[in-house]
Amino acid sequence: MLHNYIENYSRSDKPLAFFSYIAGGFGNNIDKQIKNIVDATTVNGSAISVSNVIKMVEQHREKPYTHQHIKDIFSINRQVLMNDIV
Repeated sequence: MLHNYIENYSRSDKPLAFFSYIAGGFGNNIDKQIKNIVDATTVNGSAISVSNVIKMVEQHREKPYTHQHIKDIFSINRQVLMNDIV
């Protein structure tokens, strides 16, 4: 993430708003790993499980998220939990 994506996008004329890992699950160190990337790049980020992405989409159908709310969720600098998306 750091070298292949964030550094490359940081050099563009459109600054990166956030980064996020999306996966089936994460290890116990994910919050620390995200913090290390944030500290190294000053770009906010997160990790979110696929099941929580699906829940976000379902919830968005009922009550759409604003652009700012989505940015806030994915800029939380740790794993996104269910209570973060409600």
